[in-house]
Amino acid sequence: MDAVLDGRIDRECERFLYREAELLDARRFHDWLALLSPSIDYRVPVRTTRENKDGAGFSDRAFFMEEDYASLKMRVLRLDSDFAWAENPATRTRRLVGNVRAQAGSGADECSVASNMAVYCFRGESAVPITLTGERRDLLRRIDGQWRLHARLVLLDTTVLGMEALSIFL
Repeated sequence: MDAVLDGRIDRECERFLYREAELLDARRFHDWLALLSPSIDYRVPVRTTRENKDGAGFSDRAFFMEEDYASLKMRVLRLDSDFAWAENPATRTRRLVGNVRAQAGSGADECSVASNMAVYCFRGESAVPITLTGERRDLLRRIDGQWRLHARLVLLDTTVLGMEALSIFL
């Protein structure tokens, strides 16, 4: 994965992430699901403050989110229902994606993309947002001519979320 992508594919990957952020901020979750690979692996591990044996600072057993396509689709369907109590009222979000770094993946239709993100979450009438920042490590695959998110690992900077539940997508 050392090969740097040509400028066109690099820009396509960057635009993919910007489009994804736009869909999530607009709460267009069904459109967002269409950007996902049916075999997606979506993980947000818990950051640890103690050194673990590999020194990474993240748990390999505890996750804020550990999802596949079926569980992500279930979350989206729940958001459409009257049973999404954690999202009543809905969290208003603003996502910033930056420092996008794309590299060629193991195949011609695959790229590995790292990016930094900040998500500002406004709940109810609060004037102060909850801010989540971190690094995302994504694997994009071209399926039927379109880039799809195949894997996402979100490494949050915080150990404590500052919100009751992680009811948004990162």
